[in-house]
Amino acid sequence: MAEELGFEPHDPGRRAHYGEFYGLTELPDAPLFMVHGNCQAESLRVLLHGAGEGRWHGVRIPPVHELLAEDLPHLTRLLNRCSFVATQPITSGYRGLPLGSEEILALTPSDSRAVKYPVMRWTALMPTLAIVRAEGVTDPPVAPYHDLRVLVAAAQGKRTVNLEPVSAEAVRASRDESLHQLRTRQEAHGTVDAASLFESAGPNAAHVINHPSNEVLMGVAREILSELGEPGEVKDPGRVLLGGIRAPIYESTLEALGYRADDLAGGPRNHWIIGGEKVSEEDIAAEHLRWYAQFPQVVAAGLKRHERLISAIGLTV
Repeated sequence: MAEELGFEPHDPGRRAHYGEFYGLTELPDAPLFMVHGNCQAESLRVLLHGAGEGRWHGVRIPPVHELLAEDLPHLTRLLNRCSFVATQPITSGYRGLPLGSEEILALTPSDSRAVKYPVMRWTALMPTLAIVRAEGVTDPPVAPYHDLRVLVAAAQGKRTVNLEPVSAEAVRASRDESLHQLRTRQEAHGTVDAASLFESAGPNAAHVINHPSNEVLMGVAREILSELGEPGEVKDPGRVLLGGIRAPIYESTLEALGYRADDLAGGPRNHWIIGGEKVSEEDIAAEHLRWYAQFPQVVAAGLKRHERLISAIGLTV
């Protein structure tokens, strides 16, 4: 079970990390809030907590993909005390549990307020990067993302892959598709606006496709406070919130989008940065090709899910 989850649910260190959620640490006598969603949720909680200046307390909770059936009593206990909840749009019955947005909000007090923020993905700076899910299969090794150039090579039965950057037209097509998808999600679910924030952040919008920069996250936190009608200054926390893994960002990609190389903090890079260490694209591609050979269902799932983007950036299966 732990291998499937990617974490050990009963690890004492993990439970201590979420001590308030699990009742191991006493909650303060103050208005409470929680942020429900994927890995982006905790970063927004940090920013909203800081903006409250002691007027409210944000409780750290596990991301939605880590919540288990045994966590539901803890979740219900917390929701019953929340003054407001920020949640990403999550389908009812997610992973067979009542963790959907509407199911969560139904457990809050009648005077509790709610704000929705979108699932944020931005491929403009990394046009060949994607997320793929296949039942019963965890993330690929080294870097938990999929490069569509490598995925297509695997589908063709190749043992090596050409990692040349895609064309300027393909970069812009990826940017346009990413913007379209994000705006569509925002409108469909009535969320605060993140798409404009990604556009305005330019070359510093994201570290990897689902890890927005501090600039974008701070903007979303401000949008949430505005929606709530709450005052508060969202301040930079003094650390990079979602910077533990950084994908390559090519100079040619920046040029295609109208940015200069020195517009990007740290400059363009042809390598990954994982846990502070540089890892070459070639090494990751080789690992992923071997992994795809073991899990061909991931290749099939990726080709189906990203058919439109694969075509848009000019890759041929």
